[in-house]
Amino acid sequence: MAERTKSVRKLEKLRQNRILKLEEKLDKDIRGYDHLIQYKDDHTASLRSDWVDENIRIIIIKHNYEINRTKKMRIKEFTNKERKEVNDEIE
Repeated sequence: MAERTKSVRKLEKLRQNRILKLEEKLDKDIRGYDHLIQYKDDHTASLRSDWVDENIRIIIIKHNYEINRTKKMRIKEFTNKERKEVNDEIE
């Protein structure tokens, strides 16, 4: 298999870091609510019950939107801080 270029590794790491931050944010946002959430392998969340507060529904919709957006992002769309962190890790 061909060796991946530095930019490909950088983009994968940027996406991975952003998804981890989004997972932490989701966990923090839904704490304290009574809920059942199914977390899928593609990092999207879905409700396991229809009996859910509207706030949780909105939090999950926003989370899934950000996850899908992150999967399509290019290197230049990440913040300078995120790019600098990954540059330090890769080099």
